[in-house]
Amino acid sequence: MWSSSAVIPSFYKHSTRVACCVSLLFWCTSLAGQEGRSGSPASRAVEQEALKVLNESDWAHTITPTMQDVPCTDQNPAFPGLYPQDMVAGAEARASVASSEVIKPDRSEYLVRFQSAKPVQTAIQQLVAMGEKWSAYDLGKRKAGIRPTDLVNARYNVADMITIAVILKHAGPDGTSLFDYAYSDQGHIFPSASFRMFPCAGLRTSNGQVFVRVVPVPFAYEGQPKSLQLSFPRLLNGKPLISNVRERVDFRLVVNQRVFETSFFVNASEVLDGSERSLYLPSAFTDSKEIAQQ
Repeated sequence: MWSSSAVIPSFYKHSTRVACCVSLLFWCTSLAGQEGRSGSPASRAVEQEALKVLNESDWAHTITPTMQDVPCTDQNPAFPGLYPQDMVAGAEARASVASSEVIKPDRSEYLVRFQSAKPVQTAIQQLVAMGEKWSAYDLGKRKAGIRPTDLVNARYNVADMITIAVILKHAGPDGTSLFDYAYSDQGHIFPSASFRMFPCAGLRTSNGQVFVRVVPVPFAYEGQPKSLQLSFPRLLNGKPLISNVRERVDFRLVVNQRVFETSFFVNASEVLDGSERSLYLPSAFTDSKEIAQQ
């Protein structure tokens, strides 16, 4: 059995059984001799490099959403052909009621992090080992079962998936962010009635494309949730979605008409494969300006 928590919209019948379970034990990078002297030059260098990996690297990109002319729907998904035709059947009955609300651009700044990369997980472990100073990165630690993801039976192991985090860095001038319009009830209910999650979040490589299946519950960081975690199948038709060196991985999330997108270049050997026993999915980020001042 898988065991962990996930937010799954109740009105999507094909995804009602989701166990966002992550059971991962990582190859730990040794910090022997440094735990007791976190201010040493050696530990300082490790700390700086870890923060760079997590917040400004090949696996962590800062973006500001753009706009598209039409809403994302089952028939107009994040990527053309992303949502299977058998799931599109009857989509008109599930389509959101058109809103008279004028969709305004989102001027907030976000960090999009490839959480399921081994270098990211190692960097988090390095920071956590340094003690309370970086405890925010420890909030997303999870445990789960050992079975692989089973898409046919809608059973998921997030350790055996690719998880992308969209983390709020700085709210825009009017204070509105993804965590206002993608959620309802002041950020407590996901998704909002106007947001079609499954067809509107996708990953694409040269091997094909997959839509989101699981939304792991974020650990609230400083109160209201400030991150949206999205987990995608690691395999497509039994083969890895990422199979090459420096594979281009396009991420695209459309919430109403706001578009969150970026491209990662990831080595296949860097992607988690479900064999680990613990997993970190932190919502924390550290601004490069803050790093320089420390």
